[in-house]
Amino acid sequence: MINKFNIRVYGILLNGDNILVSNENIEGFKMLKLPGGGLEFGEGPKSCIIREFEEELGVIVHVEELLHTTETFIESVFNRKEQVIAIHYIVKSNHPIEQFNTVQKTTSGKANHHIFKWEKLNSKLIGDLTFEMDKQALIKLLNK
Repeated sequence: MINKFNIRVYGILLNGDNILVSNENIEGFKMLKLPGGGLEFGEGPKSCIIREFEEELGVIVHVEELLHTTETFIESVFNRKEQVIAIHYIVKSNHPIEQFNTVQKTTSGKANHHIFKWEKLNSKLIGDLTFEMDKQALIKLLNK
């Protein structure tokens, strides 16, 4: 039975016709997703994505616009008792990314290995993404 919301905030950073994605590995669970993470108590969604980019990539971003908020029910793949709600922003940065590989601890204390890379923004990428919420956001971006 679902008994908790998990609010996630993601940033869409574009470079020409490329988009920044994150290959992540948490104890063997591999995923391809958009950069971002969990909203913390006392934090707004815009502050969250700015913090996530600074923590994960060492780069300051500013929010350009809200692109997408989850409109369907999505059950967490990590905890079947959680419903995921995702917010996707288009972000910009005036600073180059210099750290493409990072390791961070998850809220449960596990190591999350990130390898960021630029991918061609196209419909093929939608099928490569792990999470439904990221797929929905990219569909919206491509149809914009």
